[in-house]
Amino acid sequence: MTSRSKKAVERTDRDVIAIVRDRWADIRPEIERHFGLLWQEPELPNMEIAAARLLSDWLAGRGFSVERRAYGLPTAFFARKGNGQGPRIALLAEYDALPGTDNDAVPYRKRRGRRAGHACGHNQIGPANAGAAIAAAAALEQLGIAGEIIVIGCPSEEIVWGKIALLKQGAFDGLDGILTSHGDYQNGAISRPCQSVVGGEIVFSGESGHGGGVRRKNALDAAELAVQSFERLRAHHFPDTSVEHVLRVGGHIPNVTPDQSRLWITTRHVDYARAREIYDFVIGVAEQAARMTDVAFRHQFIASTRGYLPNDTLAQVLYSSLESVGPPKWTDEGKTWMRQLSEACRPGAPFTLDDRLGLYTEGHDPYGQDDGEVSWRIPLGRVNWAFPETVPLHNWALTALAGFDGSYPGPLMASEALALAAVELVRCPEHLDAAKAELAKRTRGLKLDPPNIGAWRTMTENPESFWNASWDE
Repeated sequence: MTSRSKKAVERTDRDVIAIVRDRWADIRPEIERHFGLLWQEPELPNMEIAAARLLSDWLAGRGFSVERRAYGLPTAFFARKGNGQGPRIALLAEYDALPGTDNDAVPYRKRRGRRAGHACGHNQIGPANAGAAIAAAAALEQLGIAGEIIVIGCPSEEIVWGKIALLKQGAFDGLDGILTSHGDYQNGAISRPCQSVVGGEIVFSGESGHGGGVRRKNALDAAELAVQSFERLRAHHFPDTSVEHVLRVGGHIPNVTPDQSRLWITTRHVDYARAREIYDFVIGVAEQAARMTDVAFRHQFIASTRGYLPNDTLAQVLYSSLESVGPPKWTDEGKTWMRQLSEACRPGAPFTLDDRLGLYTEGHDPYGQDDGEVSWRIPLGRVNWAFPETVPLHNWALTALAGFDGSYPGPLMASEALALAAVELVRCPEHLDAAKAELAKRTRGLKLDPPNIGAWRTMTENPESFWNASWDE
């Protein structure tokens, strides 16, 4: 109790919770409105001009001091509110979309003709987390508690690039704790690892010529040989590691020998060192394929990130906040719509939607996120909300779900819980002391490399060249 301000001590825990929830209820309509606004205009990573503007304008209108184009990233922002004293708590806003996942907000396949879609629900993460920050800052002001609430607008999560770039540029310096949220298949507070991810692009360069002649220096041959080699070597060298690829450039017409091909490759493993080891191995295999087909080889690194470092202290604070809020309050109409979407995705499969709350500390999650790298330096806590288990992430169906207002109870639950947790951490900084001590214990003896990113010039000056696969760096 000694760490709380006098005015805060005069308030009971129940009073504080009521004040935070009232302030959050005030801005709930704005959160929902921004869910829809971001969904209507999905933007590729590092091209989120409209999303960054919408969120930063909203925060500025609510009294936050906003730095746009923050830390050299054109679609990043840094917003803060508070008196500059006391703990500094940041909430992370994500708002990029995924290429090739466009769909209307209907429970069946119906494209809108957009380049991207919110197939990971970032149209909900950004407003949910920003709204939580607005509510928390208003509650702290009402309670007279010293502290600062920060929103970091983080572009380009889908290629695990944005937060690593922001980390390298110093955006997270001086923070005491970080909170965020994400959709998944469970409602709860998360304190367990996810996958480390390493990614980059291989460019094979040959010579064009008539396809009916001798096909020497065919860049597509090199790419195909590299992929075949990965697949044949998987069982022998890396059965424990996910190696994923897409062929981004492979030629234009069969009767012109391709003079360039491009492979975008990622490796994933819970252990960062293993993910790096297999990535380097795969790049070496690709280079050998280039030699064998007599084409030029170039490796363009994108980024690497560790998976989440668990923090039980912050997870417990978040779980207590979730218990105050309760699980998502889906309507019968909303569930009926989601059952229809589920049937479109997995005909005949049972419909399952988590309606409980949990504290998840065992096992690991199969995805990777770039705030994992940040969590090894600053205590980070995360809340998840549930999607139906039969709706795949990174699929057109998730884009449809993210645009359907019947899905809003999930991210709204997360947003309200984040607001409560942010105020609790400022009000009771002993939680932050314990979270920092836990982080120090988990990383004892480990020397962390500097944040590892490539493609800085491309991503900050000409991201379109990245997405049309013409970048050269």
